[in-house]
Amino acid sequence: MADAIDLKLPYFWYLQGSLIEEHQFEEDVGHPREYYITSDRSSRRMMTVPKSSIPGDLKETVEENIISLVQYYRQPNGYFKKGYVDLLLDDVYAKAPYEFQRVFNRKFIPYLETLKNSERMQDPASFSFENDEQEKIESFLDASLRVFPQDDMEQIYNTYLEWDDTIRITLDYEEKKIFQMSDNFWNFFCHDLRILQNENLSPKLIQHWNSRFIENILPKYESGLEKLRKSLLKKWKAGQDEDREIDGLVAKLNHLSRDHFERSGNEA
Repeated sequence: MADAIDLKLPYFWYLQGSLIEEHQFEEDVGHPREYYITSDRSSRRMMTVPKSSIPGDLKETVEENIISLVQYYRQPNGYFKKGYVDLLLDDVYAKAPYEFQRVFNRKFIPYLETLKNSERMQDPASFSFENDEQEKIESFLDASLRVFPQDDMEQIYNTYLEWDDTIRITLDYEEKKIFQMSDNFWNFFCHDLRILQNENLSPKLIQHWNSRFIENILPKYESGLEKLRKSLLKKWKAGQDEDREIDGLVAKLNHLSRDHFERSGNEA
């Protein structure tokens, strides 16, 4: 029964799941969101509660479900389970509107985090992935590409394709950049995501987000991506030129070796 109750919370999907929009929340409830979350993360005792048209028996059902949900992540001793944040995020993302969110933010990015060992990060000049690590990264990129919500996110689809192509180039020329590139793209993606996936927000706020995204966030991100892409392509071209130069030297050496062999044979 509690599942059928719409509490009218103003929320949107963002970086780590669904998030309550603070300004709309304060306008609807009468207190800022931070009022309910103290600086030391303790709960605040509520002397009065907002008036509600929800019948008493449904209020009890809601409260029981809230208590049950909190207890699900606690141990018998009252402390939260070890790693409960990941458990909570997995449960939140199970209800995410797009499979892309689950693949990218609950699989790909956590895998990248496992590759950030201190020894590897301390020496940028020699930074590199093992072959199996690179293959795993490419498999996540392939999986993400298959489930990207192209129809809903048409305005950033070409940008995503350019990002995908560029990040694959980094695997050959500047592997360490993959961490920042992935974080930056997720942040960019979520600015569009919150415009498309939200509930109980004012049209004015959504229009503000959309205008800011189109006029500022999108062009700024595309400009930075293009700059990085050009830098990587220069390195790729330099590598191609170097390969051709090496091939030319090898061919010349082979030719000299063949001439020397033929002369030696004639002299014999």
